[in-house]
Amino acid sequence: MGLGVTTYGFRRRLAQHLATGNGLPRVAFMAFGDGGHNADGTPKAASPNQTKLNREILRKGLSVVTQEDSMSVTGTGRIEKSELIGKSISEAGLLDASGNLIGLKNFSPKIKDDDEYYDISIKIDV
Repeated sequence: MGLGVTTYGFRRRLAQHLATGNGLPRVAFMAFGDGGHNADGTPKAASPNQTKLNREILRKGLSVVTQEDSMSVTGTGRIEKSELIGKSISEAGLLDASGNLIGLKNFSPKIKDDDEYYDISIKIDV
């Protein structure tokens, strides 16, 4: 599990929540993409300015949400054996129930085979 980049959009929504008392939607989805790497296979730098993945190819409900400490939340998404076979997964994003990107991470591409599933966890510090 890696620490994800917390987006500025989420930080703005958090500040607005603190100022107005408007509720924040729960963390709910994981987006998976194949646009998180450069042509040579190295990960692109994730930016807190991002509002979406570079190239999202699947979005699913989270399989697990945990709070390991009082200043973070971790969401885990699972790609099932039958999903994204042959695709090069290289980015993942944590989204709230309204579809807003909270955090993301990029990594070297992982080619998804048909006999395996992937769990990707992103921990976001707030």
